[in-house]
Amino acid sequence: MYKVCFLLSPGEDPFQYRGEKAAAHIHECLNEVKGYVQTRALPSKDQPGFSGVAELWFEHPDAAIAACRDGIEAMLKPGANVQSSFAGLERVVVRTADYGAHATRVKGVYPFCKRSDLTYDQFRHHWWHNHGPIAALTDEALSYYQIHPVAAINESLTMDYDGITEISWPDSAAAGRALVSRQMREDQGTDAPRFVDMDSIALVLAEEEIVLAP
Repeated sequence: MYKVCFLLSPGEDPFQYRGEKAAAHIHECLNEVKGYVQTRALPSKDQPGFSGVAELWFEHPDAAIAACRDGIEAMLKPGANVQSSFAGLERVVVRTADYGAHATRVKGVYPFCKRSDLTYDQFRHHWWHNHGPIAALTDEALSYYQIHPVAAINESLTMDYDGITEISWPDSAAAGRALVSRQMREDQGTDAPRFVDMDSIALVLAEEEIVLAP
């Protein structure tokens, strides 16, 4: 499916509703939405770049484009703003059998830009075929997803990033161990500069609230 991520400005919990109220209001805002997750940044001694991410799924690219243009201001608390948005094709690299056993998960959301000397085809190919199998081995990960740029969407929208990686873990302790692991520092860290503008990477560690399961 096509996925839209609204990266929300730093601060407190940006979402106005939870649970059934959130489900009812997102349908009022975007009637073609097929899934909706509110992802809230975890408390940290360092101010995260985003307070959270609103994640939405659609069957058709035109619906994803319309969602980016319409926005989700009605779902946010007063003072919370969309800092950046990205729409693309969600591709599941790995999702373990334990993924569904965890009602709440901690997720690392990594928006980033491609290396400027690569074409989009080169970028997408390396990310999917070369980096994907490496990142699929992330320590203790429950899932690893890639959200790829799509030509029809790129031509219709101006976006700050070229892709988003999402890795989920059962809890923050598992995420913390993975982030300092040899596999992430060396295996992934060695390959990433081959296709990523390393200065562009942003990261938020957050907890999911599944409002509408995609």
